[in-house]
Amino acid sequence: MEELFVGYLLNALDERETRQVEAYLATHPEARDQLAQMEQSLTPLAVDRDVIESPPPRLAERTLALVAEHICTPERVPDPLPIAPPISRQALSGPSSWWRRADVMVAASLLITAVGLALVVLGRLRGPTSAAMMLECKNNLRQYFVALQEYRDVHGRFPDVAKESPRDVAGMVVPILNDAGVLPDSTSIRCPGMGDAVSCPFSLDGLRKMSDEDFAMHATSLSMCYAYSLGHRDSGGMIRGPGDGVQATFSQTPIMADRPPAEGVKLNSINHGGNGQNVLFADGHVQFMGRTLGTDDIFVNRASLVAAGLDAADVVLGYSSARTQP
Repeated sequence: MEELFVGYLLNALDERETRQVEAYLATHPEARDQLAQMEQSLTPLAVDRDVIESPPPRLAERTLALVAEHICTPERVPDPLPIAPPISRQALSGPSSWWRRADVMVAASLLITAVGLALVVLGRLRGPTSAAMMLECKNNLRQYFVALQEYRDVHGRFPDVAKESPRDVAGMVVPILNDAGVLPDSTSIRCPGMGDAVSCPFSLDGLRKMSDEDFAMHATSLSMCYAYSLGHRDSGGMIRGPGDGVQATFSQTPIMADRPPAEGVKLNSINHGGNGQNVLFADGHVQFMGRTLGTDDIFVNRASLVAAGLDAADVVLGYSSARTQP
């Protein structure tokens, strides 16, 4: 299983392998420590994550123009010597061409280099750390907020996954919204920075009727690349859903975000290269930030557990298969 860890950290595994790794991590604490060490060892690679907002203006056109200028400008021929040079085989066969072999090779090399640079630039412009992908992810989270707000308008509260016990995992928010008919078809459970759009294939009723074994296998893919609030405990120990408080505090209440790394790994989400995460707040605004809001780690409660917060100020956004109770 350890052979899959690097692929897991780089998000290069398919869904089946990802579920296998996460299931293994859930039952092997020593493996979580090993994964954390491996992720730390990959940190130096972050120096290559500089975001290129845009290429220089008209880079491709100017490069090709320079290539053409080089090809089309004849090389200066020195004054002839008094003695005529020997007649070459090329002269005997007809007029010489300014497309010399050296020119062609130089032009081909420059063209290949230009195309290669253009592909690299385009790849980085569309990579997970690019401004374009950041924006697409934010817009995807905003679609979730529209659905969450419509659900709240009808039910008086945001979806409370604790009420789905024993299926009380964070990812249940997606089938809950689907079942309510408020989630647009275009809303993806995969962050745009991680690949093409994907919809949750499970109905709320189907998940409720699944065997525990089948549900455990599918729980990791319900909200896939996104985390949702696990709520908090009130003074009586009861779990309250997200946003169950004064609306004036909504601008400081995270409700969804990019998926956190594996449990026990206290780093940023891998959705955007580990640079941070897009966080959706209960008032609808989205902010790219680190995993702490003030002094609060948004991915664990104050007991360092991925579970419901210890009070209303203790926000916890859980990955798809994270439960409200440890």
